[in-house]
Amino acid sequence: MQSLKFIRWHEKQLYLSFAWLLSCLMCGFLFVAIIEFVGINFSGIFSILSVIVLYLLGLAIIELFRRFWIRFSFAQQCASAATCSKCESYGRFEVRVGARPIYARCQKCDHQWVIGQKSK
Repeated sequence: MQSLKFIRWHEKQLYLSFAWLLSCLMCGFLFVAIIEFVGINFSGIFSILSVIVLYLLGLAIIELFRRFWIRFSFAQQCASAATCSKCESYGRFEVRVGARPIYARCQKCDHQWVIGQKSK
């Protein structure tokens, strides 16, 4: 497995989460543009198709925002727990890409702890 320094991993998670948010906003603009274009003047099959497209875009907006929020909140949760409790150094460990929870071992004092695990 590939590993990254925590600071670099955290930046990458934030970039990816904001890419999801940007996709969500673009779908939102498309949603509004379709509403403006279609309006209430059309009838028949065109209005039915536009309602179906608007429904699917609405579902896409919800899913994209959900993905943004999950990735962003996980990155922030990890960032808040990335300080070693023994030597107080921040982010001085490596992260295995794709692994959850993140097992951290301080490079300075060799203290070990778990990041990203929900407390019971």
